Amino acid sequence: MKQLLTIEFIKLRKLKSLQIIFLIYAIISPITIYAISTFITKFMSFFLPKDWSPLAFPEIWNVATYSASYFNVLMGILAVIVISNEYTYKTLRQHVIDGLSIKKAILGKFIVLLSFSMIITLYTFLTGLIFGLVNTTTDATFMTGIDSVGLYFIQTMCYFSFAFFVAVMLKRTAVSIALFILSFITETIIGISISYGGFQTLYAYMPLNAFSKLTPFPILKEMIAAGQERSGNVPVILDTPINIAVCLVYMLLFFMIAYFTLKKRDL
Repeated sequence: MKQLLTIEFIKLRKLKSLQIIFLIYAIISPITIYAISTFITKFMSFFLPKDWSPLAFPEIWNVATYSASYFNVLMGILAVIVISNEYTYKTLRQHVIDGLSIKKAILGKFIVLLSFSMIITLYTFLTGLIFGLVNTTTDATFMTGIDSVGLYFIQTMCYFSFAFFVAVMLKRTAVSIALFILSFITETIIGISISYGGFQTLYAYMPLNAFSKLTPFPILKEMIAAGQERSGNVPVILDTPINIAVCLVYMLLFFMIAYFTLKKRDL
C-alpha cells in the first residue's frame, strides 16, 4: 500500500492541473456556500420558519455539501485527467514492465481517487464546521445533521467511479473530458423528457441523477411540501437508503467494468 501511494503521488506532484483545480475548489467552495445561503434567505424565505439559519448547525451541513457538490464535475475532470495520463504517457504499461502486477497498478488508481475524495470531503467538513461555529447561536451541536458529510463522501466516490469508467473506456484525455461533461447534459435532457412522459421514477434511478440527489437542495423538503399543498403533485424522489443503495450499485458497476477492461486490455 505504501509503495503504491509513493508511486502515485510522485507522479501527481508534477501535475499542474491537479494544483490548479484543488486551488480553485479551495477558494470558490466557501464563497459558493455563502452565496447559496444568501440566495435562500433573501429569495426563498417564504418557505422557511423565521428562526431558520442556513449557516448555523445543523442546516450548514446541507448547505455546505450541496454547494460543494457543484464542484464534483470539476473534480471528476481531474480524475479523468489523472487516469487518461496513464495512457498518454504509458506509465501504466511501464509499471507492469517494471514488475508491478496489473492488479496493484489498478489499485493504485483507486487509492488516488479515494484520497481525492477524502481530501475534498475533509475540506468541506472543515468549511462547514467553521461557518457553523461562527453562526450558531442555539444549543445545536456540530454533530446534528453531520450525516450529510458522509453522503457527500459517497457522492464524490460515485462521480469518481464514473470518471474512471469514462477515462478507461475512451483513453484519450480531451475526448474523455468532453464525454464526461456531455453525459450530465444528455442525461438531464433525457430525464426531463421522459419525466414529462410520465416516467419520473425511471429518471430517479438514472446514475448521475441518483448521485446528485445524495446532496439535495437544502430546503427541498419545504419546497415539495409547499408545492404539494398548492397542486397536490409530488415529484418522485427516492428514499435516502434506497438512493444510497442505487448509487453504490452504480459505483461498483463503473469500477468493476473499468477494472476488468484494464485487466483484459493490451496496455
